[in-house]
Amino acid sequence: MNQTDTPAEQLNLPAAVQAELLSARRRCLLLVVLAEGGPATVDDLAVRIRANERGIDPEDVDDAERASARDEIFERHLPKLTATELVEYDSLLGKVRLAEPAIVSLAREELRI
Repeated sequence: MNQTDTPAEQLNLPAAVQAELLSARRRCLLLVVLAEGGPATVDDLAVRIRANERGIDPEDVDDAERASARDEIFERHLPKLTATELVEYDSLLGKVRLAEPAIVSLAREELRI
């Protein structure tokens, strides 16, 4: 890998896997939120994602929305992102950390669609 590689080329993942990872809007938002805010708890990610989706302040996200988004992150998004080593999840601290920044520019591109 060299500095002229595109973000897609920097990832050690087949194109089909990259496409699958970027096919979910919430997964893309999760990656961008981590890139912009650093490591976060799953609850915090859920609130920030819902606030972004609704165009509201994070403190205006109600408990039901937070819980629904949190469950989806745990069940649908974290398994794929941790399996591909794009993020790391520390179950002791309950925090998620971006491990592969190259994916973020691709996630941002997907969100512009």
